[in-house]
Amino acid sequence: SDQWEKAVQAYLACISFADAQIGRIVDVLAKSPHAENTIIVLWSDHGWHLGEKEHWQKYTGWRLSARVPLIIHVPPGVPGLPVGTPAGSVSSRPVSLGDLYRTLLDLCQLPDKPAIFGRSLVPLLKDPAAAWEEAPLTHLANPGDYALSTERWRYLHYSNGDEELYDVATDPHEWTNLGQ
Repeated sequence: SDQWEKAVQAYLACISFADAQIGRIVDVLAKSPHAENTIIVLWSDHGWHLGEKEHWQKYTGWRLSARVPLIIHVPPGVPGLPVGTPAGSVSSRPVSLGDLYRTLLDLCQLPDKPAIFGRSLVPLLKDPAAAWEEAPLTHLANPGDYALSTERWRYLHYSNGDEELYDVATDPHEWTNLGQ
């Protein structure tokens, strides 16, 4: 319906507005007495296809739709990471939002809850290039539809038995299904 450009513009405007509001919150925190003892964890809803792969939707197993932004700022002096997180450090390791609870327990040095799912991200906060053997699971809308991610591979399984496998190191947009 000749609306692609307007849809992308609206999507980008929403992102810009959200960024500005986050900036306002961070500025207020920086001027407060809590700036030096507040851990900031920011994440968002998962992505959206803006026509890529002929989709205008969220619920696919491809990385573009399944990934979320995740930012963790730890100020110096927090018991579980006394040096804090260095500004601008980035890790490319795939993680799960299910790891956040255990991460916060670890940072605050609170007692572990073994029954809780997840793995602490503190090793990646200390060293963004640290070894990471996890392959996070993404559940899709239909039961039995899921995806697994490593830094190099993306595997999708559908309840009808279909499978997709992508080498995201050489095919970051997941065009060539190696699982056929």
